[in-house]
Amino acid sequence: MFYQFTEVNQSSKSWKDVSFFAFSDENYGSTYTMLRYLTYRVMVPIVSILGVLGNAASILILYKQGLKKSSNILIFALAVADSMFLVGINNASLKVYLDINFPVYGYYYAEDVAMLLYVTFHLFVLLETVGKVASMILPPLIIVERFIAVFFPLHFSSVITSARIKAAVAIIFLLGLPAYFFYIPMTKYFYTLDVVRNATAGYILKSDSFAQDAATFGLISEIYATLCGPMSVCFVILGCVLIAVRIQLQVKKRASLSQAHLSTTTSKANLDLVNRKMKEAKSKRTTKILLSVCVVYSITGSFNFVSDMVLNSQRLGIVLGNIFHWMSIIVLCINSAANFLIYVALNRNFREMYKKLFCTCLLLDTLFID
Repeated sequence: MFYQFTEVNQSSKSWKDVSFFAFSDENYGSTYTMLRYLTYRVMVPIVSILGVLGNAASILILYKQGLKKSSNILIFALAVADSMFLVGINNASLKVYLDINFPVYGYYYAEDVAMLLYVTFHLFVLLETVGKVASMILPPLIIVERFIAVFFPLHFSSVITSARIKAAVAIIFLLGLPAYFFYIPMTKYFYTLDVVRNATAGYILKSDSFAQDAATFGLISEIYATLCGPMSVCFVILGCVLIAVRIQLQVKKRASLSQAHLSTTTSKANLDLVNRKMKEAKSKRTTKILLSVCVVYSITGSFNFVSDMVLNSQRLGIVLGNIFHWMSIIVLCINSAANFLIYVALNRNFREMYKKLFCTCLLLDTLFID
């Protein structure tokens, strides 16, 4: 297939050579096409909408509770990152570029409209990239925070402060920007005449530097993916195991000490013990919630990097490789949408506040209709 753009015409490059997005003329069958449609047009949008709504509720509730506790700050930041990713992955501008005139790619609109769509495309990429990087690196920070809370409880308040957590969260979000800035020089925008269709269109093409040195770009991308993927996931898995073991040992030790303490102390001392147990139970509940988030992250993150590094097109062929890639996208969306369900299931106060928020929304909706 040759789309001879007037300026590219002289080099006789095919569409595959210049297009930034992979394209194949081969027909892989109706099942393959249906799976692609179900992934990008059904599953991803549905999961994303539910996830964004849930995360928005989490953000409102946590903001109302206050962002003084380190756990609230981390959950709030994770909800923001997940929402950014879920919005960005549904790149409406890219869908216009790839699907409207399929199998021909391009923004077949007036020059101003095409440029606006291209800028919108980059805004979605920015949200997706920064959101994905932040949502992959925040769980290791959660593990560090819980590790100190469980292993060094006496030093927790002096080491983990709200100011330090907010600074760490800000740095993590800033780490997503280089990934996006790295993406920019890989592409270039080109508005020209498609002589085959006799229509002008805007195209997202490979930049000259990317076309000439794709291997270097690929290596840098893999290094970044490894840091945000396997390394983060392995760190979280190890942290979850250590914290879980520590908690079990503490439970057994405190149970034996409490039994001996109750039989030898006064009622006032017993009251102090009860108060201390209530504080420990609250801390344990917070740890349980955050560890549940990290466990879901470990499972979905593991599947994601295994599918990208092992179950890919180079090893399994285009059809199976793409199917596993689509599955990994759905799994990532589920990970970004599932945290809200964890908060609702494990935190009674959060459930009550969500019910109030939901009832308030229904009341406002009723008043608006009336």
